[in-house]
Amino acid sequence: MGYKFEQYMCAAERAGGGAAPGGVVNTNAAYCTVLRARLGPHSLLFAAEVDCADPAPAPAPTRYVELKTTATPTVSAQHRAFRRKLLKWWAQSFLPGVPRVVTGLREPDGSVAALETYETAAMFQLVRDDPGAWQPAACMNFALAFLDFLSHVVTQDDPRLVTLFAWEPGCHVSWTRHRDSDYNFLPTWYTEALTQDPSPPQPPQAPPNLAAPQ
Repeated sequence: MGYKFEQYMCAAERAGGGAAPGGVVNTNAAYCTVLRARLGPHSLLFAAEVDCADPAPAPAPTRYVELKTTATPTVSAQHRAFRRKLLKWWAQSFLPGVPRVVTGLREPDGSVAALETYETAAMFQLVRDDPGAWQPAACMNFALAFLDFLSHVVTQDDPRLVTLFAWEPGCHVSWTRHRDSDYNFLPTWYTEALTQDPSPPQPPQAPPNLAAPQ
């Protein structure tokens, strides 16, 4: 349902108005933005998928919009589940700087009956009074602590060596090393290209001028 909602929201308009989301949903098509950020002493370079952009003239990433669907909450249990879901939405949108999430409120039959926009920076205000509510500061502190831990564990620059981290609530972060395993994701042609001299080729030097014979 979520992919079809994204296709509909991003489709071109018909001549008579309304969207024209024809065709089968292609889940492999995506637009990604590459960003640099800093968290504590750590410099981050990461890619983030972006669903769409607001046509209003504004620089990226303030134009970016995330699209989501969720069941229309009607009972208290659904409201609690939705507020927990906001944590995932916030975490996905906060670091890339996506300012808002446009949400399709889904009926039991799967149809979207209404749209609701949630500002990323204001999501915590919807849950702050809940017992045991998630805290943005706690999330960022965990991310910073993990990056500190990672920088002490991963000390070898080897594309054939993958360090796999795992974490379960209430447990410490564990890690294992895997060489030439199924976890490798960088192709050889890519790592070889990165090790080549990136400087452009220099033009040949012109021969020195020769003095005319006397």
